[in-house]
Amino acid sequence: MHITSIVEALVESGATPEMILCAVRAAEAGLQSDIDRRRASDRERQQRRRAHVTSQALTATNATPLSDKERSPTPPKEINSPDNTQTLQREHRLPAHKRAVRLPAQFEPDRDFAARLGFGAAEVETELEKFRDYWTAKSGRDAAKLDWPATWRNWMRNAKGPRKSHRPHAPPRESAFARHQRACRHAIERELNGNRDNDEPTDTTPTFDLEPRDYRAH
Repeated sequence: MHITSIVEALVESGATPEMILCAVRAAEAGLQSDIDRRRASDRERQQRRRAHVTSQALTATNATPLSDKERSPTPPKEINSPDNTQTLQREHRLPAHKRAVRLPAQFEPDRDFAARLGFGAAEVETELEKFRDYWTAKSGRDAAKLDWPATWRNWMRNAKGPRKSHRPHAPPRESAFARHQRACRHAIERELNGNRDNDEPTDTTPTFDLEPRDYRAH
């Protein structure tokens, strides 16, 4: 019976407010008791259902082995290759300022060292451009160096030195036979040109006894 119906019946019967209030409180207490009983019953029913489902799952698991797909995969073992291991050891062993790095953008070489090797200022700048372009474009582990100043010095040592083609070369040595041939040629030219009075023979100049003959070209 609803509380409203109870209140209306009491009012019609001429009940006092105190009586109506007590009746409402009793009715509410009875409703709350019914609600609590239903909630407790629902909780017990849900617990029994969960226990039943769990027992069925355990029975099925124990009776049927899991397939390969249902089993949890074994995590792969972490295997470090020799190169990675060496790299990690090297990184832990070397301090930060001694680790290999790529060519810094603001790298400035030792120009005095190149000058001592005989390179001019323009040649040093040309080699510096080659040096920067080569190491900037290079990839892989070889592109990182521990000591870039030392790399620059090796670069200049291996670079082609200044061209020395402007230096005069010593004339080739003349053999004794070539000297003799040259002396004979000069003697013949003097005889043909009539310069016997101007060119006196010396001890080293060969003499020829030419018979009277027409030496003009035929």
